Amino acid sequence: MSKSVSRPAHRGKPHPFRVPNVSIVRTIAGSLRGHGKLAGRITLASGIAAGALVAVPAANAAPVSYETTVESSVEAATVVEAPTLDVSATPAAMLTDIKQLETAVEVQQRKAEAARKAAEAKRKAAIAAKKAAEAKKKAEAEAKAYAASRQGRIDRAISVASEQIGDPYVWGATGPSSFDCSGLTQYAFSAAGIELPRVSRDQAAALPTIPNDQIQRGDLMFWGSPVYHVGIFLRWENGQAIMLHAPKPGASVREETAWDGWFAGSTHQA
Repeated sequence: MSKSVSRPAHRGKPHPFRVPNVSIVRTIAGSLRGHGKLAGRITLASGIAAGALVAVPAANAAPVSYETTVESSVEAATVVEAPTLDVSATPAAMLTDIKQLETAVEVQQRKAEAARKAAEAKRKAAIAAKKAAEAKKKAEAEAKAYAASRQGRIDRAISVASEQIGDPYVWGATGPSSFDCSGLTQYAFSAAGIELPRVSRDQAAALPTIPNDQIQRGDLMFWGSPVYHVGIFLRWENGQAIMLHAPKPGASVREETAWDGWFAGSTHQA
């Protein structure tokens, strides 16, 4: 006795779609995920041998009985829309189109990476510019503070006196183009905001006397008792004091080794 078998009503009629090969679906979908996280959907189409896939834009995808969707979140700048493929295309033609799609995704990725690097370079440049501006502002503040300090003003006086090198000595002259000894010191220190009396004797009396070996750059050097000459101490050189002064009639403002018999007056302690 034969066993009756119930058969589907559509037996003998053409199938509208083929069931895809699941392993191929997963392989191609995985490949697409690895190249740009494609935003779209992979739609099974009828008549494609071995369950091959047709990639179409999500907005244009027609509803079908069998479909698999690959959905990923991607930044708008890097989304590449899949091309619409002919459902009658051969698997080889579709693979060619998929490769073209992968190339387009790679191009978009390179552009996105270039844009990211450009933005990062711009950010670093802005940070560097800000730091440079802050450093400049700090340096200017420090320079201003130093200029207002005692040593800053003394250095300014030395600078002004040095600018007069070569100007002639003239008895009683106080500048700006000729000087006597105390006229030079008064002119230079006054330009730096430090007031000194007019003549060398009074300048010596106005400043604290210090041991010669404690003299500092910008202190004054005096000769005589009563005092008759004054110069500006610059530095020690081979054990000898170097001064800047207006020496005598017929000479000009210059640097030279200090004469014997001097004593020091401190502009730093005045």
